[in-house]
Amino acid sequence: MADDANHPKLTIGKLDAARRQLHAAIREWFCGGDPVVIHTLACAAYEIIHDISLKRNPNRSDLLFDSDHIKDEYRRDWKDLLRKPANFFKHADRDGDSVIEFNPKQSDGFILFSIRGVSLCGERFNTAESAWMMWLQIQHPRHLTEKGRKLFADNIPIDSLEYTRSMAPAEFFREYCKAVHMIEAGNAPRGRPLQNQRTHRIDF
Repeated sequence: MADDANHPKLTIGKLDAARRQLHAAIREWFCGGDPVVIHTLACAAYEIIHDISLKRNPNRSDLLFDSDHIKDEYRRDWKDLLRKPANFFKHADRDGDSVIEFNPKQSDGFILFSIRGVSLCGERFNTAESAWMMWLQIQHPRHLTEKGRKLFADNIPIDSLEYTRSMAPAEFFREYCKAVHMIEAGNAPRGRPLQNQRTHRIDF
């Protein structure tokens, strides 16, 4: 068919698919997108990244589904609880007329632990993943360890930090992506608050 020539098939691995979903979730998150879409994408990405990171390193640090804070006999219930909103958004074979109360903040956990899983897979962060981690570090430094706060303080000048902290999420994401793309093109921006940032791994 003629359309096939214009839309060639894609060869995509599992981790690539997960990170594409994660990228879309992060972009929607920064731009104030639909919380149902964000959560569905973030949860789908996390499930794949969780499994791949465990396969690559059976002794890796625990993530959401295998948190060592949960007793083994309650682990299945814990996973079902975490998956409940995403499963509700994806299936209607038994409960097509039901409704759910959903807290969009739950998506933040799936995004964070997806990114952590990417790091545990030994992968470098892409621009969207780095941007989300940078936003977390800027807006919520109390979430960081002492080592994390020191690394952050050493890499962002205080005047740039104050300016960046005042940005709206969508503006921050746009400026961050622009700065990274300019750096990758060998044309580092001057006078921008994000001028020294590159895609990288973070050891959690």
